[in-house]
Amino acid sequence: MSENNSLVATYANHSLAKATVKKLQKTGLDMSKLSIVGKDEDKILEGVTVVGGLYELGVGQYSCISRETIPDYEAELKADRLLLFFHGTADEIAKAKSIIDTTHPEGWNGNVGCAVYYGCLD
Repeated sequence: MSENNSLVATYANHSLAKATVKKLQKTGLDMSKLSIVGKDEDKILEGVTVVGGLYELGVGQYSCISRETIPDYEAELKADRLLLFFHGTADEIAKAKSIIDTTHPEGWNGNVGCAVYYGCLD
C-alpha cells in the first residue's frame, strides 16, 4: 500500500467548505496538501491551492480519482460546487476525515461524508 492516500469531499455550500478549511488549518495539517477545485470568489483560503478544474490538480491528487467518478465530479463543478482534495499519510487522512465528517459535506450521490482513496501514486 502506498504511504500517501487521498480523500475527496464535495460541498454545495461555499461557506461550509471554507469553514472546513479553517478547521483543518487550526489542526496543523499541511495546507500544501490541500486543494480546492472550483470557484473561490473571495480568496479567503490562505495557503490552499485553488484550481478551476480536475486536470489542474497535482499528479498525486489527480491519480487518486477513480476514472468512474470523474464525470460525477465534473457535474459537481458545473453545478458550482466545490471539491476538496487532501493528499497525505494514513494518519493525516484520518485526521482530516474526522474534521470533514463533522461538517457534513454533501456528496454528489446524496450521501453525507467524503471518499477516501488508498494506495495512490506517491
